[in-house]
Amino acid sequence: MKSQDSAALFTGATHAPAPLSGEEKEHLAKEIELTSDVALDAPPWLEPDLKNSLGTRYAEVMATLQNRAPVFLRVNRKAATLASAQESLANDGVETQPCLTAPFALKVVVGERRVPQSAAWAAGLIEVQDAASQAVCEALPLDADMRVLDYCAGGGGKALAIADIAQVRVFAHDADPGRMSEIPDRAKRAGVKISRLSTAEAVLQAPFDLVLCDVPCSGSGAWRRSPEGKWKLTQDALSDYSDLQYKIFTQAAELVSETGILAYATCSIIGPENTDQIDRFCAEHPEWRILIRKQFLPSPDGDGFFVACLTRGDRPA
Repeated sequence: MKSQDSAALFTGATHAPAPLSGEEKEHLAKEIELTSDVALDAPPWLEPDLKNSLGTRYAEVMATLQNRAPVFLRVNRKAATLASAQESLANDGVETQPCLTAPFALKVVVGERRVPQSAAWAAGLIEVQDAASQAVCEALPLDADMRVLDYCAGGGGKALAIADIAQVRVFAHDADPGRMSEIPDRAKRAGVKISRLSTAEAVLQAPFDLVLCDVPCSGSGAWRRSPEGKWKLTQDALSDYSDLQYKIFTQAAELVSETGILAYATCSIIGPENTDQIDRFCAEHPEWRILIRKQFLPSPDGDGFFVACLTRGDRPA
């Protein structure tokens, strides 16, 4: 607090607090030096991992995570262009701008609360999806007529994006089938087909040409959307996530065709959930090699995501 601010507040007049003493004024005038974990709102126990993972961009990324997250939309390329979707949204009071993180991403700059009531939404021209999440789907090496399994589909955001990107057959699976309950309605609105599978059905339908594991994680890349997440996360929880991620990854590998692609994704910026998992998998399964490995860091143009694609075949990198 600046001295002039405190003088104006602490006047003793009417209901105002009493004037500050000389000692109190002297204390307020001192510059307070915060440790980096406090200044950047980082859990102290996790700071070494974050610094190691983010390197020279640690302070920049952690500062970004203290800001409010933008709302991003994915334009359904089968139904609209960026320009036509923007025009339709603008007619309903939603102003957007293209986002370079993904080719069909729009950032909402005005009227985000109007999106669900917009004509563009009702007509299936758009979906709400973070731009970096879209970029993860765009990074997948999709070919026409592939059979693609979204192994941890949840609400189906990535499955919908994959179905929009390429002429592929999309299947969705989740350990908790209830999480996929909205997929049929979302797919119908978007004009795409997604087949939901139980675990037993996924095994029977295997092998697939591409299996995406968007595994449970710390959510550190999206902490600005749920800031309490960083303080609820513990060392034990991170270790549990790591164990679960690797278990899912190895299970999914068994569903991939001999020349197919195994994709691993998180919304994390922590190395042990990302590069460390890929390195461990390749060390223990040397027949697999890395095609793609990308880390998207939180920025004004998207959340933090990681994606890696592996294959046993001779597909060029």
